[in-house]
Amino acid sequence: MKRSTWVMFGIAAVLFAVLLPAWAISREGGGDASPQAVPASEEEGKELFVTNCGSCHTLYKAGTDGIVGPNLDDILAPPSPTPPDPSTISPRVLSAIENGVEGRMPADILSGPQAQEVADFVAQVAGDR
Repeated sequence: MKRSTWVMFGIAAVLFAVLLPAWAISREGGGDASPQAVPASEEEGKELFVTNCGSCHTLYKAGTDGIVGPNLDDILAPPSPTPPDPSTISPRVLSAIENGVEGRMPADILSGPQAQEVADFVAQVAGDR
């Protein structure tokens, strides 16, 4: 193989190894990503969400600024004159956590009580800005 081929490969490898992670890191923790106070009863759900979901999903009250998945404030509780009922949001979130979403989100990220805790937290705070 020619030396120029290896040089071009090396340049491409450096670009992907350095620039792509640098871009991803710069997207995390944007100005909108600052943790918000939540009731004590929601703290455990918030911590589980931040740890397991926050790198992908944006949720204002959790202080996450995900870069892959949808903004849950917008998708679950878009601005409207009357806020959605949390009891309609929780089952949708729980289903996504347990079953995944069309190959874009893996199934079983959490299970049992932890999955329910996150679903309840998201249902309570989605759209609350």
